[in-house]
Amino acid sequence: MQIQQIQKRLPLIIAIASGIWAIVLLNGYLSRKEAAIIEQVKRVQRQSQPSARQPVQMAVALVAGKDIQPQVPITPADLLIKEIPAEYIQPGVVTSLDEAIGQIASTPIAAGEQILKTKLLPPGKIGKSLSEITPTGKRAISVSVDNMASIAGLIQPGDHVDVLALIVMPETAGSRSGTKSSTPSLVPLFQNVEILAVGGEIVPSAGAGSSAKKEQAKLSAPAGTVTLALDPQEAVLLSFVQEHGKIKLNLRSSEDTQKETIRPADWDTLFQYLSSGKENGMGGQQPTVEVYRGLNREVIPLYDKEK
Repeated sequence: MQIQQIQKRLPLIIAIASGIWAIVLLNGYLSRKEAAIIEQVKRVQRQSQPSARQPVQMAVALVAGKDIQPQVPITPADLLIKEIPAEYIQPGVVTSLDEAIGQIASTPIAAGEQILKTKLLPPGKIGKSLSEITPTGKRAISVSVDNMASIAGLIQPGDHVDVLALIVMPETAGSRSGTKSSTPSLVPLFQNVEILAVGGEIVPSAGAGSSAKKEQAKLSAPAGTVTLALDPQEAVLLSFVQEHGKIKLNLRSSEDTQKETIRPADWDTLFQYLSSGKENGMGGQQPTVEVYRGLNREVIPLYDKEK
């Protein structure tokens, strides 16, 4: 009788034993998989972190030994030569005393700040007229800026800007309709353009004589105008654009002289940018891996984003 009962329950016993054996095998597989993934994560983290023993590359730069006021000739007492880690050297930094002594600062330079070539002007520009301070090979062209009110008081002679144009673009070449698109586009025209004057304020503004010229210029210069230094061809193009649209300026960092490829902005490019949501190729998210411990799921970053 007992043998018959055992025979009847034998399939159930075999099924339970098989299930237990399968769970044991699955746990072993998951443990080995988890250990491999964690080891891979640790290896990637070690590779992404710079070695503490790596020597720091140093470079020489000229810094202000004290606060330097604009429109005043720079003397050796104003300067210090310092060794700075190369990764902290700013673009366009002055490395020689000869390049700075006798020059004048176009804007205030704080003590300890690196001396940049973009902030220095030859002393001969003090008290000069607009034609005399216009760089050789450039043309001084005054434009009415549409966003002048938003940057009033922030933009100064000697700064560098990017020039944009808000215009209605014509149809593509080959169109037989002869009509123009009604959709405006914001088109980047020129980058890293020097400002010679804002309204009637010219770069040289020191001394009684130049102050009188400055006040006289302010009376005759229209409000909201900016004078730029452009190549002859650029000046012609800007004059053409002024007749068909509005000019806008983007103020650049004094340390940034790099020119980049920028697409014109319209509704299509705006929607493409917003719909993609990928500014750095990963939507602003750092890479991660998923680790499963049994039925628990954990997300581990490949590297520490704060480092």
